[in-house]
Amino acid sequence: MKTLFATLCLLLATSLSAKDLGMNPLFKHYVGTWKAAGELKGENNVLGIKEEWTGAAEGDNSFAVKGTRTINGDTQPFQWTITYNEGADSYEAILSGAEGSQTIRFEGHVSEVNLTFELKAITGSGESSITITEAFAGGALDVIESKVTFTGDTGQTTLQGVIKHQKEKLP
Repeated sequence: MKTLFATLCLLLATSLSAKDLGMNPLFKHYVGTWKAAGELKGENNVLGIKEEWTGAAEGDNSFAVKGTRTINGDTQPFQWTITYNEGADSYEAILSGAEGSQTIRFEGHVSEVNLTFELKAITGSGESSITITEAFAGGALDVIESKVTFTGDTGQTTLQGVIKHQKEKLP
């Protein structure tokens, strides 16, 4: 009987420590099919961006965003895999291209109160990075605005803009 009780306590503790991202106050609103458009502007260039993606929980501690992204007419698949790091109380988001290529690791923080998601990846030497801040626009929680900033080695902004995501309505 003691063994059964100990096993049940261990199972309960394990299930409580895992973070079900599909039920997370922020990520539960990411579930579904989305379309996005926007542009990133740099000193000498403008990148037009369109995306189509689907968000879904994958197990207890993972959330995936899978889709295609078109940048200036070139369409490529992409995937974000988001996991929660309980020890650091932060999120890790891995962005990968076709067949796992072009992997970039972001560290992230979620505000469950403000329903925002902030991500940052160090992309080279010095201060070069990519920062993304996502927030819902409006009360319906069906529009996400992603503010994206790329910085160079000395911290100067090289590219920035906003991508607006609209959740597709079910028939």
